Amino acid sequence: MTDLPGESEGPLAGVRVLDLATERAELAGRLLADLGADVVKVEPTAGAAARFLPPFTKGREGDPNGSLYWAAVALGKRSVVVDLQTEAGHAELRRLAVSADVLIESFDPGTMGNMKLGFPALKKLNPRLIYVSVTPYGQDGPHALRPATDLTIEAAGGLLGLQGDSDRPPVPVGHPQAAFHAGIQAAADTIIALNERQRSGRGQHLDVSMQAAMVWTLMNATGYPPNTGGDPPKTGEARAEPPTELVPGVALPNLWPCSDGYVQMSVTIAGLGGRTLANLVHLIEAEGRLAPELAESGWASWVETMTPGQVAPELLITARDEIARYFLSLTKEQIMRRAVEHKLLIAPIRSIDELLRDPQLQARQYWESVGGRCHPGVAARLSRTPMKLRAPAPALGADQDLLTAVRLSPLRSSRRRKPGSRAFDGLKVADFAWVGVGPLISKALADHGATVVHVESATRPDVLRLGPPFKDGEPGIDRSQFQANFNSSKLGLALNLALPGGQQLARRLIAWSDVVLESFTPGVLAQFGFGYEEIARDRPDLVMLSTCICGQTGPYATYRGFGTQGAALSGLHGLTGWPDRPSRGTWGAYTDFIAPRYGVAALTAALFERSRTGLGQHIDLGQVEAAIHFAEPLVLDYTVNGRTHEAAGHSSDRACPHGVYGAEGKERYVAIAAESLEQWRALCAEAPGVRFKGWERANLAERLLHDAEIDTALADWCRDQGAFELVERLAAASVPAAVVQRPSDLHRDPQLAHRGFFVPCQHGVMGLTPYDGPVTLFSDTPAKLTAGPCLGEHTHEVLHDLLGLADEEISEYAAAGVLT
Repeated sequence: MTDLPGESEGPLAGVRVLDLATERAELAGRLLADLGADVVKVEPTAGAAARFLPPFTKGREGDPNGSLYWAAVALGKRSVVVDLQTEAGHAELRRLAVSADVLIESFDPGTMGNMKLGFPALKKLNPRLIYVSVTPYGQDGPHALRPATDLTIEAAGGLLGLQGDSDRPPVPVGHPQAAFHAGIQAAADTIIALNERQRSGRGQHLDVSMQAAMVWTLMNATGYPPNTGGDPPKTGEARAEPPTELVPGVALPNLWPCSDGYVQMSVTIAGLGGRTLANLVHLIEAEGRLAPELAESGWASWVETMTPGQVAPELLITARDEIARYFLSLTKEQIMRRAVEHKLLIAPIRSIDELLRDPQLQARQYWESVGGRCHPGVAARLSRTPMKLRAPAPALGADQDLLTAVRLSPLRSSRRRKPGSRAFDGLKVADFAWVGVGPLISKALADHGATVVHVESATRPDVLRLGPPFKDGEPGIDRSQFQANFNSSKLGLALNLALPGGQQLARRLIAWSDVVLESFTPGVLAQFGFGYEEIARDRPDLVMLSTCICGQTGPYATYRGFGTQGAALSGLHGLTGWPDRPSRGTWGAYTDFIAPRYGVAALTAALFERSRTGLGQHIDLGQVEAAIHFAEPLVLDYTVNGRTHEAAGHSSDRACPHGVYGAEGKERYVAIAAESLEQWRALCAEAPGVRFKGWERANLAERLLHDAEIDTALADWCRDQGAFELVERLAAASVPAAVVQRPSDLHRDPQLAHRGFFVPCQHGVMGLTPYDGPVTLFSDTPAKLTAGPCLGEHTHEVLHDLLGLADEEISEYAAAGVLT
């Protein structure tokens, strides 16, 4: 292959990737290219399947260069054509593999092995090759060969069942998500493996499960069955139950109309929701809009503590109506500005077209022109070796000369792997992040061997400690599986940063560390004297990652929100629901499971680059900016074609049928999708009632003309059948189908059990508890989990053994209240 650019072109400059991925994992190569790797897309003679996925530039449907999906997922790649249906093609791929660092493929299990191109064969040619396989369910196991589509994977992974209106079947996110989650996870884990190879000199095989990737979007849902004995409230059999009432007869909505659309307001997050209501009431009062009876009632102080029984229902109804009138008098942007200024957990439900006008994104110069198209900008901002959108998606075979170019050896290291070693053994991490995104990033380092110290205080505990599920349903600061699951394998340090002594110890912790993570409101850490410029002044090797909803700069930088608000601001909430109703939105803090994957990739790429140069850098991860990439094809559809996308229900431009159907039993559903003619014919053989005149030759466009009648027939056919039995039958007939799984189903899922997904860990208070395990199985250096720490569980160990404090010093800090 040709020589590559120098280090200024990205942290992965010099890494060579062979990208054989199908549409199941195209985003993996895209992210690696953004980070500077030379990604060579190896395509069949007709072109990669992603070239023919909608949306298309108008008038270019079927054109291999007309797909806007392809334009998004192939950005920065180069293209060569290799016919793997021939022996000559097999030989060419072997020659390419000799000089590659990474190979990514997402064919059905066994496909590459049958061509003698699997990992064992290519490892003999190139022992340093990192070979990444992305499949719906993993490389082996009882469901490994099941046919699958994005819809059925989202069902099997549990996300689908948690979304939608309670009086209708569940709905998926309005743009396919499973392939994107799996692709970004594959890229992040590839970079972890590259870091490990820098230590050992050896490659390995990574087995990525799309189903497992989706399980990691469920927030706290998987913790309920083992800790409370059931599914989360108002899910599973209880999904049709009415919303939670703050007082009898009164429930506050999550979605509120305003003058030009809707806003989302969180009122249930421990303590913070009540604070939002209180601040909002004070704001309305300050603007002279609060009804006199509320102003005199003490209502604001009641909601701040969220103590039931302290306010009459009629007063709460009046307050609700006052808030509703207030929102209706304002635009989304006016409400957003108030949310920033007054620390409100409120966010506008952005549509795709509104993203282009977002003042924060414009101020950060987020949007970039590549090849004449407006693309979302980079998912994370690295200060020294930045991510870049390097080139438009390539034409088919545009770089065919690479097949005859001089080939270089893959990146080398003289070291060899020690038994039991992991990628980040010896890496020291100070984790000042809380809630979701930051802790999940540092968790990835901890699970792969890093010593991660998670800093909290009883005066300011990680808010997840206040959130369910709790062990045996009993709340307690050390009884939340929510928090423990997000912080596996870490050490817990109790440190009150509000006190001078806490800040002194924090400085010592930072001086000890190689990596610092933080998720404070931008500017707060600098007030402590811990801003990147200051702490890196004498530490050029220090890597720091800062993450918040909107990024470290811009007019909305100080906005305080979580992944629920991130979903609203990124456009993903507005895509999820029914077209004839206000969008219900994604499950939970949805962007908290997109941003960490980009964050892990960016951080581990910076560490990989540091291993070659000895230099660190600062990473600014704006969670909304990362999440927009999961709707990038729809953004392009708007910027190129002027077409906007809204909530789609079950509609799809890739499959028909594409639906979720009630089955026998209370709130039991199955997801069924047919993308190809062969899948459609197989479905018709099992369910003859869905046939129409000419059914046996009906392509997707023809089937879409009969979508409603197909949907009705399938709903009638599924209604009286057992969900699991029906799916077994359809899967055996090669029809993509899956039970819409509940969290309790996941703990009994035979495929997840085969992969050992749920990992029992012994917690100091909760005892032996199953944790969500790795999405990717590393063949040689697997992730290893231990239980998340109790608050301050390892304080003495950290201060004495890691930071070298004498027992007398520790006692003095304890006496001063610092270690609480």
